This record gives sequence, C-alpha cells and structure tokens, in this order.
Amino acid sequence: MWSLHQYQMEVILKKQILSVAATLTLIIPMSIIGFAGLSGTLSANIPFDFMVGGKEFKAGKYSVSRLFASSASDTLIIRSADNSEAANFNVNSVNGKGESQARLIFRRYGNQYFLAQVFDGQSSEGFGLLKSKAEREAAKKHDTITQNVAGPEVVTVVARTGQ
Repeated sequence: MWSLHQYQMEVILKKQILSVAATLTLIIPMSIIGFAGLSGTLSANIPFDFMVGGKEFKAGKYSVSRLFASSASDTLIIRSADNSEAANFNVNSVNGKGESQARLIFRRYGNQYFLAQVFDGQSSEGFGLLKSKAEREAAKKHDTITQNVAGPEVVTVVARTGQ
C-alpha cells in the first residue's frame, strides 16, 4: 500500500512534468518563429546597379521577402518596386554580430555590387547568399588587380520592414 507521503510526491511530480510539457509547448513554436527570420517584407532604395546571382538590377527601390510567405524555406525573392524585375535566390543562415537594423549587405568589386546578406532587424540572425559565378569572376579579377591584398568592400543599405 502506498503511504500518504508517496502519493503526495507522485502528485507533485506529475504536476511538475505537466508544467514542463506545457512550457515547452509554448516555447518551441515561438523559438521556431523567431529563428525562421524574415517574416515580412524588407524595402530598400538601392543607389547603385547590383547583381543577385547572375541577374543584373538597376539602381532603384526593391523589396525582399520569402518566396512563399507561408513557409520557412531557404528561398527569398527580390522584386523591383514596379514588379518589372525579380529574382529568386537560395540563402543560408548567418549571424549579424548583434546589429539590430534591417539592412542589405553588398560586396563591391571595383564598380560591381553583389547582394551578399539580408537582415530583417528583428534578430541578429540573417540570410547569406552564396557567391554566384559572376561574383567569383569579379572577385578573381579584383584579386589580380589588388594582388590579393584587399578583399571586397562591404556596403550596407538600410532597409525598412513592411511594404
């Protein structure tokens, strides 16, 4: 037979297990949403011509968002303000070193700019683009000119969240 003390301990243990389970049920979905990043749209006025993958874009107003808003896929899309230009691109997670401003990061080789990273300003996590063939060629040419002494210049364009 169980003593009263054992029964009380069992009840306390069950309450603690249920409390932990309930807490995890709330925390896990919130952390997934928090780490998913780029839940909305970023808008920026980019003052120079630039490339995303192998596609060239003229200076102007652009928006960046997930290709499919309802998913946490690793594919983003950049669109011109008038929707005349667009490109999809795959990304990896990157750490923004604590900055909390929405921004687009470009690598500059001579007079060529390449979109490199996207941060929504909601956390230090962001998205990094892989170097395209065009960027690798520009980097190679740049390395030849600078004799591998200087890397690309990093240019930051401030973005706004929302439309």
